[in-house]
Amino acid sequence: MSCAHIEEFLKAKTNCNAYDAILHCIVFPNSDKSFTYKASLSCSTCSKHGVSVERHNARPNCLLACAHCVYFACYTNLHIEKHLESHPDHFISVCLERGELYCSACHDFVYTEHAESSYTHALKEYMSRFGLSERPWRPSYKDLEFLPHLQSISTPLASANLRPTRGLVNMGNTCFLNVVVQALTHTPLLRDFLLADLHRCENPVRSRNCLACEMIRITQEIYRPVLSPYVPSNLLHTIWLHASHLAGYEQRDAHEFLITLLTLIHSHLVGEQAPREDDADDLVLPAKRRVPQSDLCGKTSRSASPASAGSSTSFHNHHPPSHSHLLREDLPSKHLSSACSSSCLANEFVETSRVASKLSGFSNPPSSASSSVVEEDALNGDYQDPPASSPTPSSADLNGVGSRESVDNCDCIVHQVFFGDLESVISYQGCDHRSSTVDPFLDLSLDVAQRGSTSLAACLSSYFRPEAIDGLLFCSQCRVGRPAVKQFSLLHLPNVLCFYLKRCHHDTKITTSINFPVELDITPFVAQFSSSKSSWQDRYSLYAVLNHSGQTNSGHYTACIRFGPGCWCLCDDQKIVPVSVDYVLTTDAYVLLYHKNVLAVRS
Repeated sequence: MSCAHIEEFLKAKTNCNAYDAILHCIVFPNSDKSFTYKASLSCSTCSKHGVSVERHNARPNCLLACAHCVYFACYTNLHIEKHLESHPDHFISVCLERGELYCSACHDFVYTEHAESSYTHALKEYMSRFGLSERPWRPSYKDLEFLPHLQSISTPLASANLRPTRGLVNMGNTCFLNVVVQALTHTPLLRDFLLADLHRCENPVRSRNCLACEMIRITQEIYRPVLSPYVPSNLLHTIWLHASHLAGYEQRDAHEFLITLLTLIHSHLVGEQAPREDDADDLVLPAKRRVPQSDLCGKTSRSASPASAGSSTSFHNHHPPSHSHLLREDLPSKHLSSACSSSCLANEFVETSRVASKLSGFSNPPSSASSSVVEEDALNGDYQDPPASSPTPSSADLNGVGSRESVDNCDCIVHQVFFGDLESVISYQGCDHRSSTVDPFLDLSLDVAQRGSTSLAACLSSYFRPEAIDGLLFCSQCRVGRPAVKQFSLLHLPNVLCFYLKRCHHDTKITTSINFPVELDITPFVAQFSSSKSSWQDRYSLYAVLNHSGQTNSGHYTACIRFGPGCWCLCDDQKIVPVSVDYVLTTDAYVLLYHKNVLAVRS
C-alpha cells in the first residue's frame, strides 16, 4: 500500500540516513558490538511491566525501532502505537527482523522503492561479510534429480511420534563414542556446518577415511526422521585408522575421545595427511603439550593440569631425557594434584607447555646455585637450555593444531567454535613489573573437591584465583629475584566452552556432587573484568552434559542433550528418554558443554 506519512518522512535526508543506520547497525549487524546490542534489545513497554521473563514475549518476531528516536516496542501487543500517543509525530518505525517500514498512523507495513533499495544494499553488504551470495539458490537440472532423495537427510519436524534425537547402538564398550557424537551433533554451529555438507573430499578413497566426511554422514543419519537406532561402525573404524591408541573394544575415556575426534576433524578439514601411527601419542595436544610423570625436586607429580587445553588422558609414550631437571617453581601447587590411572578416566601426567619445552633436551641439570631463583621466561615457557641434541618433533609440532600461529591462521569450524585464548599473568611483589603469555585452549580441566559438594562457580574461582609461586622469580626489570603471583584469565572466549571435571584421585572416583547452572556468566573470569561492563557477550547456555556412572576402571557413559528451547533428553546408547532440566542438573557430570548466547564473528 502507499502511505503519505512515509513518503513525507523519506523526503528528509536525515530521515533516510536514520533508516539506513538502523538497517546497517541493527537489522544487519556489522560487528560483535552490533550483534551484542541487537541481542540485548527488548520492548520498552514489556520490559517496564516485567513481561520480559519469556523471550518470545519481550522480543517477539517483530520488534520495531522508532525511526524518530531511540525507542523499541513490539508489534504483537501494539506497544509501538502507544508510543505514538505520547509522541504524536513519531509515526514511522522499522522492523528489526525484516527491515520493513511500519506506519503507526495507518496501522500497517508499507512498501516503498527507496526502502527496498536500501534493504537490498544492506543485505548485500551483510552477506558479503560472510562470503555468501545475496541471490537465492535455484536448483540446476542435476540438483532437481536429487531433490526427491533429500527427505532422507532433512531435519525431522517436532512431533509427538518422533524421538528428540536418534539413538546410537553400543558396539561393545562404545558408550564413550555415543555420548561424544550426540554432543557434537547437537553443537549449534558445528551441527549447521555438518548438515550444510560444506566439506567434500574430491578423492573418493580419501573420503572413506576422512573424519570430517564421516561426521557429515553420521550427523545426517542422526537427524533422519526414523525411529530405529543408528550403528556408528564406520566412525569407529575410521577413528581406529587414525588413532591406533583408541583401537579395540576397551572402555575409553569420553573426554579423551572428544579431544581426539575434534583434532582429527580439524586435520582432515584443512587437508592434512592422517597422522602416522607412531605419532598418535601426541595427536591431541591443541594448546598445551603433555609429558609423562616426572620427578619434580624429588616429588612425583601425577596431574592432569587445570590449565588443560585439549587435554588427553592416555597418551603416554614420551620419555624425558635421562638428565632432565625441573624446578618446583615451574609448577604452581594447584598443578601438582593427583589423578587416577584407569582405562575410564585419566592416566598419570604432568601437563604444561613450559615443562614440555624443558624436557625436550637438557644435557645436565642446572647448578644448585641457580636453582633458588627461576628465570621469568622459564616460567612462561620461553626459556630453554641448550639441548644436547636436536629433539625429534612430535606430531603436535607437526600438526600445529593448537599453536598460536595455527589458531590465528586457521579458520576451520573446529577453531571457530571451540578455541579460545587463556592469558597467564605474573605479577612481581615489590615492583610494578608484570609479564604475560597467551595460549590457545580447547577446554578447561577443573579440579573437584574430594568430599562434600561443590559448584562449577567454585571450581572456576579456584582455577582462576591468584596463586603465589614458591621461591623467588627472577624479575627482568629489577634484575633480582622477587616473590611473584601467577593468575589465569580468559582473554578471548570461544563460542563453545568445554569444562572437564576431574573426578578421580589415584584409583578412586570422586563422587562429589557438583552444582552447575543452565545459564553461565563467565564475565568475572575474563581479562580486564569490570563490574560495570556489559556482560551480554560473556553469557553461555548449557546444551550438553556427559555423565559417568560406576568406578574408575569400569562404568557407563550417558549424555543429557538439549534438542530444543527448554527441551532435554537422556541419551543412553540407543535409548532416548525425554527428561526435565531439573533431572539434568542432578546428574554426575563429567564434561559440561556451554555455547555462547551471542556468537562471536571473526573479522
